[in-house]
Amino acid sequence: MEGISMDIKFAAMTLTWNNPSHDQFPQWLKEVKEAGYDGITGFAHNHAFEYFLEHPKELYDLLDHFGLGLSSLDVTYQENLDYYKKVSEFLAYNRCPNMAYIDPKGLPKEFSKLGERMNEVGKISLQYGVRTLYHNHTRGIGETFAEVERVHEHVDPDKVFVMLDLGHATKDFTDLPVKERAIHFVSKYWSKIKFMEFKDWNETTDLNTPLGEGHCDYAAVFQLIKEKGYHGWITVEQNGNDGLSRGRQPFECAKASREFIQQGLGI
Repeated sequence: MEGISMDIKFAAMTLTWNNPSHDQFPQWLKEVKEAGYDGITGFAHNHAFEYFLEHPKELYDLLDHFGLGLSSLDVTYQENLDYYKKVSEFLAYNRCPNMAYIDPKGLPKEFSKLGERMNEVGKISLQYGVRTLYHNHTRGIGETFAEVERVHEHVDPDKVFVMLDLGHATKDFTDLPVKERAIHFVSKYWSKIKFMEFKDWNETTDLNTPLGEGHCDYAAVFQLIKEKGYHGWITVEQNGNDGLSRGRQPFECAKASREFIQQGLGI
C-alpha cells in the first residue's frame, strides 16, 4: 500500500527448538537463518543465555557471523534489581531494544505491586536504551484481556511499554470470542504497541502450533499491519518444549510459520 511503511524484522524464539544449549547455538543460528528469519529471541534466565550474559561478545560475534540480530529477551522476577541492570547492559551491547517482563505464574492478582516492580525495572532498562514491556502469559497477573488492561493502568507508560503475545492472547483472553481475542487488543492499542510475539493456539497442539494452524485471526492482523504500517521486531514462537508438533521437526515448523507470514504480508 503506497505511503505505508513496513520496516519489520522477524525473530525466531529458542523455545521453538526446545531451547538449544550453548554448544548447539551455532547450528541453531544456521537453521534460523535458513528458515528465513532476521534474528533471535530467548530467555535471559536459563539455557544458553545464562552463559551469554557472562560472555556478551561471544553472542555478538555469532550473530554477526550469521547476519542475525537479537530482538528481545524474556526476563522473570528476580529479587535483586541489579540483575536487570546486567541484562539491560547485555542487551545494549548486542543492539537489542526490547526486554519482555514475565511475572511469576499463579500469584495473587496484585496489580499495584506488579506495576511498582515493572516501573523500577523499566527505569533501569531505559538507562541503557532498552524498553521494558509486559509479556502476557497463561496464569500471569495479566492473563485475560481485562487483566492486561489493568496491568497497564498500574504502570508508568513512559517506563513500561505495550506488547502482545498473540498466542497467549488467543488462548487466555477468555473474556472475548476466540477469533477476536488478539486482533481486538492490537486494534485498540495499535498506536502504543512497540513489540509483538506471533504465536498460535488450538485445542489439539496447544501453543506448540505453527502460525495459521490455530484460532488467531492472522488475516485481520496482517490487514491491520498493511493499513497502519509497523516498525521494528516481531518474534515468532511455538512451545517446542512440548515435543514435536504433529511429528514435525522444529525447523520445519519455524519455516512454515515464516512462509505463512510471507504469504500474508508479502515480506
